[in-house]
Amino acid sequence: MTDPKSVDEAAGEVDERLGPVGVLVNNAGITDPGRFVDIDVASWNAVVDVSVAGTVNMMQRMVPDMMRRKAGRIVNITSVSAQNGGGVFGGAHYAAAKSSVAGLTRAVSRECAHAGVTVNAVAPGLIDTDIRGEVDPALIAEVVSGIPVGRMGTAEEVAATVAFLCGIEAAYITGATIDINGGLYLR
Repeated sequence: MTDPKSVDEAAGEVDERLGPVGVLVNNAGITDPGRFVDIDVASWNAVVDVSVAGTVNMMQRMVPDMMRRKAGRIVNITSVSAQNGGGVFGGAHYAAAKSSVAGLTRAVSRECAHAGVTVNAVAPGLIDTDIRGEVDPALIAEVVSGIPVGRMGTAEEVAATVAFLCGIEAAYITGATIDINGGLYLR
């Protein structure tokens, strides 16, 4: 995702095999937890490049065709870290990257709306996936104790929201970020 040439080649292959892309979900992200003062340039660039440059590259490749066809759905995965400043699982670079994805979602949604292309984001909280890495189970339990619904979310719950945003029922929703965090962060 971070290499525009690779994105273009992959998209060309998808177009050839399956036809035009109607739905794009930008779900890539990496974390490297740590204190801001300890983040080195390589870690910062890797985390930001995957989330931000990857999302930009994918959208720049897919949006023109979606707009020409006057149809398309884009869902970008951001994070509760974009709203609460990160924390034990993501770090400042992850929060900054996912905040950028949220802002990018709003900006691109304005450019695409007139052409029938919606661009939205989903902001998961603590979801039971491998992205947590090797985090101490006691720390996870502590975070879960602060989630009003009392548990981590599931990948299926996130996927259901993404699927909704990709469907016809969500045709009037664009530029939105939907929180999936069990009440961990309330707006």
